[in-house]
Amino acid sequence: MRKLFLTLIFVLISFNFNWAEEVADYEKWELNALRAETVIETDKASVEALEKLREQLVQWRTSFQQLQNENQDRIETIRTQIESLGPKPENGTDPLKDRRLALDKQLAKLNEPIVRAQEAFNRADGMVSEIDNLISQRQALEFLKLGPSILNPLLWGTTLGDLVNSFLTLSKETADVLSSNYFQEQFSNRLISVLLISFFSVLLFIYSGVISNQLNATAKRFAKVAGFLSSSVKYLLRYVALYSLIHLAQSLNIFGIRGDLIAENFYVWVGYFILALWLAERLQMAWHVFEADNLNDRNIENFAVLGALILVAQEYGSEVSRLQLIEQQSYEVYTSAITVLAGIMLWRISASIKLVISGDSSSGSLRLKLLGFLRRIIVGVAIISPLIAAIGYVNAGSAIAVPMVKTLGFLALIVILQRLTFDLYAAILNKSEEETDALAPVLIGFIITISVLPFLAIIWGARVSSLTELWIQFQDGIKVGDSRISPLDFLTFVLLFTIGYMLTRVIQSALRGSILPKTNLDAGAQNALVAGLGYIGIFIAALVAISSTGLDLSSLAIVAGALSVGIGFGLQNIVSNFVSGVILLIERPISQGDWIEVSGKMGYVRDISVRSTRIETFDRTDVIIPNADLVSGVVTNWTRGNTIGRVIIPVGVAYGSDTKKVEKILRDIISKIEHVAKEPAPGVIFQGFGADSMDFEIRAILSDVNYMLSVKSDVNHEIVKRFTKEGIEIPFAQRDVWIRNPEALKDV
Repeated sequence: MRKLFLTLIFVLISFNFNWAEEVADYEKWELNALRAETVIETDKASVEALEKLREQLVQWRTSFQQLQNENQDRIETIRTQIESLGPKPENGTDPLKDRRLALDKQLAKLNEPIVRAQEAFNRADGMVSEIDNLISQRQALEFLKLGPSILNPLLWGTTLGDLVNSFLTLSKETADVLSSNYFQEQFSNRLISVLLISFFSVLLFIYSGVISNQLNATAKRFAKVAGFLSSSVKYLLRYVALYSLIHLAQSLNIFGIRGDLIAENFYVWVGYFILALWLAERLQMAWHVFEADNLNDRNIENFAVLGALILVAQEYGSEVSRLQLIEQQSYEVYTSAITVLAGIMLWRISASIKLVISGDSSSGSLRLKLLGFLRRIIVGVAIISPLIAAIGYVNAGSAIAVPMVKTLGFLALIVILQRLTFDLYAAILNKSEEETDALAPVLIGFIITISVLPFLAIIWGARVSSLTELWIQFQDGIKVGDSRISPLDFLTFVLLFTIGYMLTRVIQSALRGSILPKTNLDAGAQNALVAGLGYIGIFIAALVAISSTGLDLSSLAIVAGALSVGIGFGLQNIVSNFVSGVILLIERPISQGDWIEVSGKMGYVRDISVRSTRIETFDRTDVIIPNADLVSGVVTNWTRGNTIGRVIIPVGVAYGSDTKKVEKILRDIISKIEHVAKEPAPGVIFQGFGADSMDFEIRAILSDVNYMLSVKSDVNHEIVKRFTKEGIEIPFAQRDVWIRNPEALKDV
């Protein structure tokens, strides 16, 4: 676990250190370089000594790298001056000869320390590489070292006896301390403080859940985030309680000399169990894939506790071996047993994952593919690590099984943190769980995943110095035009764009939910304002993120110009729709919620984006209309500005009917229909004489044109009822058939 904390060094190394006391001190560097070369040639130093020597060489290399960048502006100025003098004349006297010589001397003087720094830099860099190779070779030899086999039953009794004796030795040291007069006197003097610390620590551990539950008293929209904080605070308080008890015991020196050395690890070992229980609790709430009957809370908790127990047992064996409390052979057999136990646990985890995959109905999803890939890796480790440990390759088996246990814990942590980002995003924007599948939380999840990669590398045996070296190489980046882009610039770009994107969405949500509803703007204007602000915010976020990388966009002007020609021809329809979408948002001939008719399609406008507009028809189907059709085509907007509209209902009566009576009945019917405006009053028009009927029209203004169809239906029902009562016939098409030669039918 302590190796993980060294990763902080990895972060600090990314900054430029200023080793001012050693800059340009080449005599001191020569002495250090000769000593380093001697150590490398003899190859007798320990790995710890080589790491320390490597750290010093890296410091020298950093200082020489800084020297190479000094006076660059001045050198560039002199070179420009030399170029401005023009070429030397081929014949005759050069009138600028003295000036050329003076500038050449200045340039040579400025280049001299840079060349010397370059030579020293290359020397230091070469020795750093040699040390890395030496350490890698030693690690490989240690990894492939052949030891005793756990399959030999004669070694079991010896190993068990050594472990029991080591425990008895530590216990005897503790018993001797407790029975000493010095301890009893010290304990008596500190009795009150010991009792108070113990009492409050136990009280804090017991009531940690009650204290943390106070965080749950929050708004419903933040319930999941509050649950995460409550759970985290609960286990943090329990760790603090146990930490204080361990610290109290150490301050009383009750463990003895060697016991104190082992007790230094108690803080980490207790942290393993606390972290395991927290991961088990949060994992059930973080990922719905574990909502299976065969993988309940108890199963995950057992796996987590067993994983923590394996890590503690492995580190305990390493400590007692380091203190020479057990023999090396017994330690290797003990390590093999831990590897076998880890393999059994990993096999059970793989079986549980298999049941989850088989019980999930969403076959072919990315989540299941990742689970399947992870399961295959776990199965491989569960089989290979105990097998090679049993053969005798103890270090190799342990170096595979134990890191796999830690890796599963880190993967669980990644899942929990990614779930937290989705919950926090949904809570801030007040969205449902289904709506949290957005870009911002996905980007944050990607950043979280990338940020833990160095920790995973350290778990699997990578050295912090190797990661630092890799980071330095990555910092050089790739050259784009006159600029150089490094991975750090890319991460900065992603981070700033994500922050800008999330801030834009938060402002949009606040406008849509709290500010704009209190204004006099109609729904269409509110939607246009929110959408326009979103496009502007994303554009500004992208611009700021690109600028943060230091990329000189002018260097890409020629390439961008060439690409724009091809894009203009190939994507002209998309560009046209985009421009039309901007026009629609600014001019607003149609708004969200309007009832429109375009290209033979009629329905309500549900969404206006920069490329297309979505219309919901009366059949409850969505029709996607390109924005260019709405701008350049003919669009009928039935509800533009207001919902008042006219309805026309044609009516036909049989010839011979009393037209005045028909007109009176129709006026009476339409005047009693709901949603028909009284002013202007509805009218009835005798249109003319049709082929089969006398044609009338009812024309009325509706207060809400959305009720046009229901008004037509109600009017027609009433017409049938009244015409039947008044004896007025509603005709249907009739035709008389005249046969010119009816006598021809007699013979048929």
